[in-house]
Amino acid sequence: QHFAAYSQWRTQLADHLDAFRKCLADNELSVAQTELRLSRLLDKLQEDRLHVAFVAEFSRGKSELINAIFFASYGNRILPSTAGRTTMCPTELLYDPDRPAAIELLPIETRETSTSIAEYRKIAGAWSVVPLATDSPERMQEALRSVSAVQRVTPNVANTLGFAPGSEEAQLPIGEDGLVEIPRWRHAVINFPHPLLKQGLVILDTPGLNAIGTEPELTLALLPEAHAVLFILAADTGVTQSDLAVWNEHIAQPGRRKRGRLVVLNKIDSMWDELKSAAEIDA
Repeated sequence: QHFAAYSQWRTQLADHLDAFRKCLADNELSVAQTELRLSRLLDKLQEDRLHVAFVAEFSRGKSELINAIFFASYGNRILPSTAGRTTMCPTELLYDPDRPAAIELLPIETRETSTSIAEYRKIAGAWSVVPLATDSPERMQEALRSVSAVQRVTPNVANTLGFAPGSEEAQLPIGEDGLVEIPRWRHAVINFPHPLLKQGLVILDTPGLNAIGTEPELTLALLPEAHAVLFILAADTGVTQSDLAVWNEHIAQPGRRKRGRLVVLNKIDSMWDELKSAAEIDA
């Protein structure tokens, strides 16, 4: 409701600015500098979006939470949310009416270049596009599985792409064939016509600690600039060392934005037990 009210206020403000600009023009009071300032303000209002980042270690129920908020109407799990790693690359969930419903995927090999994700956004040919059939839950599921796609490469290639195979922190074991499993994609953008996304909400779904650490742009730009960060913990695991590492290194650093940093305790239903009293469960 608050977000809908904000969206309505933004639309009304844009209408008033446009009316003011027309009034100036009709009465020959408009000058080039004023016209330019009003145009920039209107552009900023139209492009204004609220960015919320979902951050968690693996298996904290983050993808399931996003499923519940944005895809519940399908009556099925649309985002992959089975045990293990589900989101293998940073994923943005948004809506742009000027583009078709689709998933845009940036290949992991682009890390070998000095071009940033922000710059790649302007290069349409660099992204693989998977269309979204929003009227079919099964086809939606199939399309969104592509976000968690992986590929097997040699340790040298993995190292070149920013992964450290074999280390405990990286959680990228070297297989019997001598190859390492890494994400196929560097970044994903899902353009989906959900009512909240239509009002300007943008969700950034981030992978676990290792994947956050290997994408500098995520830690230096996308996370710090998010208006809100939902840090998700799981009731069945508690606060682990890796959870603390994500919080201390990427969310609660000194000098970073303090407001809008929220901790969410997920999987609370796993604490329910018919053999325990209500007081024991609450405790």
